[in-house]
Amino acid sequence: MKLTIVGLPIGNVADISERALRVLSEAKFIVCEDTRMFSNLWSKLISLGKAEKLTARLKFVNDYNEYRVLPSLLAEMNGLEEAVLVSDAGMPLISDPGYKLVRGGLDLGWEVTVVPGSTAESAALAVSGLPTDKYMFLGFLPKKEGKRIEMLNNLKRMSEMMKFSVVIYESSVRLNKIIENLKEVLGEETQLCLALDLTKISEKIFRGSIKEMLNILGEKKLKGEATLVISFVE
Repeated sequence: MKLTIVGLPIGNVADISERALRVLSEAKFIVCEDTRMFSNLWSKLISLGKAEKLTARLKFVNDYNEYRVLPSLLAEMNGLEEAVLVSDAGMPLISDPGYKLVRGGLDLGWEVTVVPGSTAESAALAVSGLPTDKYMFLGFLPKKEGKRIEMLNNLKRMSEMMKFSVVIYESSVRLNKIIENLKEVLGEETQLCLALDLTKISEKIFRGSIKEMLNILGEKKLKGEATLVISFVE
């Protein structure tokens, strides 16, 4: 069985690659994070004249049902010749479900290959104006403030030995708390880049110090999918 992991656009559907379109169009079995989200994306691609009606069977696996459906899904897929894995947006498995499916497939002897796509992580880093030669991607920070502060303090200690940038994902409703925690650990002059809804019409990018970012958040009610780049260089 050959499993192809296919990267999708992170926002603007026109960013999908020709290779991804071909693989998805030819697929007979597609595993999604959310079949409705994928169907909506495919409908937009059809309306743009980039795709035709999909013939593949769609299955979904996410953080909520993975433990329950994974054994039967692996058994079903093991009888196929080929299948495709996608997430709602961007590269599958990057702060998204899918790892256990891929790991289970490898244990069964599957061939696993990839059609690369963009990630909010790399896109935000590219436009941040902050150092990009060394960086850490941490996904979502711990929800509990104590653990979050502990992680940030550990990163600060690491930065005394090696300078780097850090990229995190966050809900826009928690940005104030996160940036206040950054101020507590790193000081208000630490440089940030906040990217919201990258590549979408609603895209917004803010750059500046923690102090400036808190002022922006105090003046504007920001919405959207947030990616934050933090400089641990100075």
